[in-house]
Amino acid sequence: MIRIDVGPADVAASRFAVTPSFELAVLVRTLFAAAPASALARRFATGFARVRDDPAVRTLAYLNGPQVGASFSVPPPAGMGQTIEDDLAVLRSVPAEVVARELDDIRALRRPSPEIAAVLRDARFTHLLADGMARAWDALLAPNWARVRAVLERDVRFRAERLSEVGWSGALVGMHPDIAWTGDAITIERRTAATEALRGRGLLLVPSVFIGSGLAATAEAPWQPTIVYPCRGAGLVFEDAGVPTDPLAPLLGRTRAGLLLALAVPSSTTQLAALTGASTGATGDHLKVLLDAGLVVRSRLARSVVYGRTPLGDALAGS
Repeated sequence: MIRIDVGPADVAASRFAVTPSFELAVLVRTLFAAAPASALARRFATGFARVRDDPAVRTLAYLNGPQVGASFSVPPPAGMGQTIEDDLAVLRSVPAEVVARELDDIRALRRPSPEIAAVLRDARFTHLLADGMARAWDALLAPNWARVRAVLERDVRFRAERLSEVGWSGALVGMHPDIAWTGDAITIERRTAATEALRGRGLLLVPSVFIGSGLAATAEAPWQPTIVYPCRGAGLVFEDAGVPTDPLAPLLGRTRAGLLLALAVPSSTTQLAALTGASTGATGDHLKVLLDAGLVVRSRLARSVVYGRTPLGDALAGS
């Protein structure tokens, strides 16, 4: 079990962030293991075919296998505005001793293939890995990132509000079955045992679309203590946006029905536009119709205006 001791100052110091490199690494790992007929493999088949034989991309999957992953390859992000370019710049500058220590931990669990071992031995290893990740990003996630990011931001908005209103107990509820709040510490069920005190540094909480039902955590220097957890509403990334499969479409119209279903998690106009593929203006027009009909309500959260379903909207959506 991992125990993270939390002090009074750590709620204010904790933050949420989005990590493009982690999403990429988990997606690549999953695609290498996925059955060709699976929905995920079919969705990314064209892009994955471009990079699946790339030695650096295969190395990325190896580094982020089960049990232990290489934190240096998916560095904890600085904030919500993190880009893949930011992540890769950090990767290229990770100290050699950090890379060596983490590689030793991984090699102790799984032996690399000769092809991957050659990449790991290269003097420019982190640069080769970063270049391969850039190619994988362009092939796989760049065309889909706006939609993935919108889903991640929705989760962050929900949990950040819970953290500010209720504290740790509220933010962690439903995050993952292996995470628990004891009143003065966060515990994570793991095979290994470790204890870490935040000491005012705060905790970095990162939602992930592609982690599935998994969970990732690191508390080892030099990285900020981080928990990566399954994102709420991750299935929206894989659905055909705005095309509901229930009787709502004939009643409200396909786009408005899709918006109502998507509002199971309160969202901004920009986030909903990214999810549905519609323009921000058209999305705003549809939201006004739903607002006037009493199906959604508008509220302000921090600097953003968000929409959520009313009880009538919930009932109509079948919640």
